[in-house]
Amino acid sequence: MMTSDVRVFVEIDGQPVHAGHLYSHRRRRAESASFSYAETYLAAPDAYELDPGLPLQSGNQQTPERLKLFRAFADSSPDRWGRHLIVRAERLRATQASTAGRRFGEFDLLLGVRDDLRQGALRFRAEDSETYLAAADTGVPQLTDLPSLLRATDRFGADEAGPADLAVLLRAESSLGGARPKAHVRTASGALAIAKFPAPASDRWNVMTWEKTTLDLAHAAGIVVPRSQLVKVSGRDVLVVDRFDRDGPRRIGYASAMTMLEAAAGDGSSYQDIAGVIEEHSAVATAELQQLWRRIAFSVLVSNTDDHLRNHGFVHVAGDTWSLSPAFDLNPDPDPGEKYLATAIEGDDTTASIELALEVAPYFRLTPVAARVALREVVAAQRQWETVAARHGLTRRAIQDMAPAFGRSDAGQDRQRRRHTPRCRNGVPFDRWPPHQTAGSGGWRRPARRASRELLDEGGARPVRRLSAEAARVELLVDVRRGPSALRC
Repeated sequence: MMTSDVRVFVEIDGQPVHAGHLYSHRRRRAESASFSYAETYLAAPDAYELDPGLPLQSGNQQTPERLKLFRAFADSSPDRWGRHLIVRAERLRATQASTAGRRFGEFDLLLGVRDDLRQGALRFRAEDSETYLAAADTGVPQLTDLPSLLRATDRFGADEAGPADLAVLLRAESSLGGARPKAHVRTASGALAIAKFPAPASDRWNVMTWEKTTLDLAHAAGIVVPRSQLVKVSGRDVLVVDRFDRDGPRRIGYASAMTMLEAAAGDGSSYQDIAGVIEEHSAVATAELQQLWRRIAFSVLVSNTDDHLRNHGFVHVAGDTWSLSPAFDLNPDPDPGEKYLATAIEGDDTTASIELALEVAPYFRLTPVAARVALREVVAAQRQWETVAARHGLTRRAIQDMAPAFGRSDAGQDRQRRRHTPRCRNGVPFDRWPPHQTAGSGGWRRPARRASRELLDEGGARPVRRLSAEAARVELLVDVRRGPSALRC
């Protein structure tokens, strides 16, 4: 068995503190880790558990079975994009040197992440060194470097990247999650940010512009999101998002929801489980529980179906206090059919349902009326999606193609014909009509199980939207005055 170890430091209030030792144990392809806290750290008043599976106690602590690395350290390891870069660079090096390629373990990948770009507040040193591992020898690229970075990612995606391309991309890579091509940059204000690039080989729509659109809608819905901007590079959109685990030069501790829940991919965790972490660790639990509920409603209304546990997180405040991180990686999914979230709203039910969200609202410290008030605000923001998308330069065709994600069945089509469509007949909401009934004078018929409905606003003068079944149910559910089943007639 081969054992390697490093000293672990955590930055607290801007100062690096020696927290303990991390050991890697490898035998053939099996890998595990152990960790022991430094006695000085255990005695410090501001010490906190680096991982829920690492309680503050003396002695060596071992990873659970089949876990190669403690989850908190895995949060600081390279993401899928970073791993692709490392493997490709090693393959190229081995080919040029006519040698066998090296196999990297999780411990190797963790320590290979550039120190100043690593996610969170963890840092590492060799036993007899005062220099942090993977210290940078170059500065972070600027926004003006985006064209060269984009060209390098394009060549990487086409399997044409050379040593210079890989060196450029590896220098700008860190441990932020996901397979999306990305690089770190400094914004004009000097903030550390992540630049997310288009991937021509796999993107079926303008992913970066739609993510920016969704981030703006989330902000309008009262959801906390990081600052972001779209930058046009060689005629294509690059999304630049500020890092929320940095405050100037200060590093802020970060843990994914997967880490806080001690979960694994596919465990079937729910938003109520995340709420339990907030209840236990937040200093402002009520506000953050209600914030989390808004995110549930918003994800349903924009078909953000990639809301897995690594796409939720917590930032460290002090001691054992953690705060819900800003929302990130919000992407609409226009694929047809019923939508399912990656994280269940309740139990193991992943159905993207507003009704289900309202049912669980009390677990998020929301009364029924307060939940509907919050839902109204989220709906009001979501309804601006076409306007915001157009503002970011998306074409009419692109907007129409994305319409299923936002509950629309006919975006961009002629709206004049809806102007005189009644909402009700004889005071009865038409979704309660027997499916065979027709309106002779109106010249329209509602077939059984019709996929969309047409609604007018108060007074019946202005067409609102043609809505999918789920979006139309929202119209019923947000009526605070008359209850969840009332369609105003």
